[in-house]
Amino acid sequence: MKSLRFVARAFVLIALTLTLGACDIEMGNWSQAHYDRTVELQQPMADGGTLAVSTASGHIHVGGQAVSEARVVATIRGQAPTEEEAREIAEATEIRFEPTGDKVAIKADTPKLGRNRSVSISYDIVVPRQTSVECGSASGGIEAAGLEGSVKANTASGSVACESIRGGNVEMGSASGSVRLSDASELGSCSVHSVSGRALAERVQAEQIRIGSTSGSAELAEARAQDIEIKSTSGRAAGREIDCSRLRADSASGSVSVQFTPSAPGDLKADVGSISGSVTVVVPRDFAGRIEMSTTSGSIQSDLPITVQGRMDKKHLSGSIGQGNGSLTLRTTSGSVHVR
Repeated sequence: MKSLRFVARAFVLIALTLTLGACDIEMGNWSQAHYDRTVELQQPMADGGTLAVSTASGHIHVGGQAVSEARVVATIRGQAPTEEEAREIAEATEIRFEPTGDKVAIKADTPKLGRNRSVSISYDIVVPRQTSVECGSASGGIEAAGLEGSVKANTASGSVACESIRGGNVEMGSASGSVRLSDASELGSCSVHSVSGRALAERVQAEQIRIGSTSGSAELAEARAQDIEIKSTSGRAAGREIDCSRLRADSASGSVSVQFTPSAPGDLKADVGSISGSVTVVVPRDFAGRIEMSTTSGSIQSDLPITVQGRMDKKHLSGSIGQGNGSLTLRTTSGSVHVR
């Protein structure tokens, strides 16, 4: 059932493509003439506000700085069979702010486009550091950095990268492209997902972390949270220097490896598994509790002293390490299982 969530995300991001595409772009012959126009705008913003921006085609870069307004540089590109018509399209496109309460939206008013005519808009934006952002692109990359607030960044085609984010919640996704989060702290929920591409998060502290990819690796490093999920449908699922109380790591087709920090809770509860791939776990220094290891086609290996309870064979082991309330389940259908 959980794999259905990744499929659902794909449909959501594809819907984003269609929705944004209806706003300001019509696909045509991309070898046509083009004309670029730059627009610069400013809008006062108080700390704690939200900036919303979307584009059908183009990149979005948002950075937090010590300023008291939103500063926008919009690059508008018109494309048409002739340069004159491309210029007319770019000149007719207007960028404006639309403030509502503590939220400021950036809007684009575009002309009606005929066949083989199009317009793309890229945004380079500076906002006060204590700003939350909501970004969406149907075709283009998204980057956000230096913010103290929540971040929503989704693209249908392109990469998404966020760094130096503090406070709030983070939701990042791409239907076709890599997704990366780095140096994020004091987060509530954190969600990093790619439908087709690598999903990576490193140096992250949050209450809850979810990272996954439908077609690509899902990797988490130097992370601390109460609850963590790492999931890949087709690719490797990996965690390195993980500190949490509850963890689930899965891959349908790929290896799964998790290395907990030595100081992670000894009563950790973890479920780590693969359908087709090896499973390796390095437990915390003070781990104590139940352990279950199984494989259908492969071997079982433990570098730790396990007190066996009940039947033990080459494909299944049930027992305990020390005396404690922790629990660890390692399972695979095709591959080896190793605990260290």
